[in-house]
Amino acid sequence: QHSRWSADKLTSRDLVDMALMLSLSFASAFVPPAVLRTASPVERAVAPMMSDHPVGRREMFSKVMGSAALLSVASTANAEIDYAGVGFLGGSSTIDVNNANIRVYAKLPGMYPNAAAKMVKFSPYKSAAEMYTKAQFTATEAATVKKYESRLIFLEPRPEYQVDMLNNGLYR
Repeated sequence: QHSRWSADKLTSRDLVDMALMLSLSFASAFVPPAVLRTASPVERAVAPMMSDHPVGRREMFSKVMGSAALLSVASTANAEIDYAGVGFLGGSSTIDVNNANIRVYAKLPGMYPNAAAKMVKFSPYKSAAEMYTKAQFTATEAATVKKYESRLIFLEPRPEYQVDMLNNGLYR
């Protein structure tokens, strides 16, 4: 049996329908029972139905909530919880040159602001040799960077960290 709301074929219209039914089911919980009952039975014209038997409010609510739970689990399953290189963004002695903020270099005497600004401005780099070529350090800056070269690593650039390399919005 094929349900109208199978998880692999949901359309935006189906989501709107489910949201509307969910809203109506919540709203009907606050309507007094006397309003929901009618004084005399109402005869309805025969209209096309999705199935042969009517669907009760509880059953519909159960289906909508089940679908919502399925959708919420499916959407969060692919989320990346934590970046593996987060420790190299300034919380350890090793620094990821391609993703760390410029303020990390303030902890290294002589690096901030000149050499650090050039490192951040011309990143990303594949290696230390490429960094020296692209960053265009002066002789003094190159000597300072060379002192700390053993603490630098060159991980894959991540857009969520590169956007804040020059200015992370923290002002003290």
